[in-house]
Amino acid sequence: MTTTQTVYHDRVAKLVKLSRDRHVFSFTRFDWSESIPESDWWMSPELLTIYNTPYYEQASEAQRKLLSKWECINLFSLNVTGEQELIAGVAQLLHTPMLKEANEYLHHFIDEENQHMWYFAQFCEKYGGKIYGNKKIQLSDMKLDAKLSILVRFAQIFIFEEVGHYYNLKVALDERVHPFIREINEAHRNDESRHITFGRALLARLADGIDQEYPPETLQTISVHLNRYIQLTIESLYNPAMYRDAGFTSGIAIRTALLADPRRQHFHSNELLKKILGLLRDTHLLKKEMSLEPSA
Repeated sequence: MTTTQTVYHDRVAKLVKLSRDRHVFSFTRFDWSESIPESDWWMSPELLTIYNTPYYEQASEAQRKLLSKWECINLFSLNVTGEQELIAGVAQLLHTPMLKEANEYLHHFIDEENQHMWYFAQFCEKYGGKIYGNKKIQLSDMKLDAKLSILVRFAQIFIFEEVGHYYNLKVALDERVHPFIREINEAHRNDESRHITFGRALLARLADGIDQEYPPETLQTISVHLNRYIQLTIESLYNPAMYRDAGFTSGIAIRTALLADPRRQHFHSNELLKKILGLLRDTHLLKKEMSLEPSA
């Protein structure tokens, strides 16, 4: 057994134990607030998609707080739709030979994600009156062998979870945010930290040596695919509906302007995506020379 395999085996065993020891039944976990005032912060002002742009400077504090509500609802809606896809994808891979060592942990993984999906949906319906519809991230099919198919699937899961984890961690620690919203973010952060640890270990193991095992054109195809997946994930954070719900006049125009704003692009590359890009490049799944470009 190689060093990478040993590290992976030991980490999976530890994650199974942690999942058992820290299991919480989310359906009875929270003392749900009757309501959350729109005059409170629902997420940190520095995390708003308009932050550090003229839109932020021109908005009143009341409108910033209202936008924080709808950005929170959008993020939680993304968790509902994203985790629905995630559960379906992981379920298809249960008991496959390449993931044999991880089968028990993947059952914990699915159980936890199902509970997350439930409480995010509950939150959106109870406090926002709706779950934002989000476009499914549909990318062109690639003809890959079993190993690369699993790699790409879990690379996408890793991207999705790391982006959410960034927001969970920041909001959970921000005392300006309503306490119940902080509690939801903290609960999700605790479970997702294990999922991300698993994702990093699995990607490191499966990607070990792929630059020698596969031709450059195959890795380039994967790199283009994941780069596009990252960009679509970023774009989903800029939902035109949340700007309209917060009283801005043109949600689509704001979204277009913000995605093209160099200050927002700097935040994406140097803050939000820093860990994601580092790991994917280190494992040869994302080419170092590739950069994020807004969609046309």
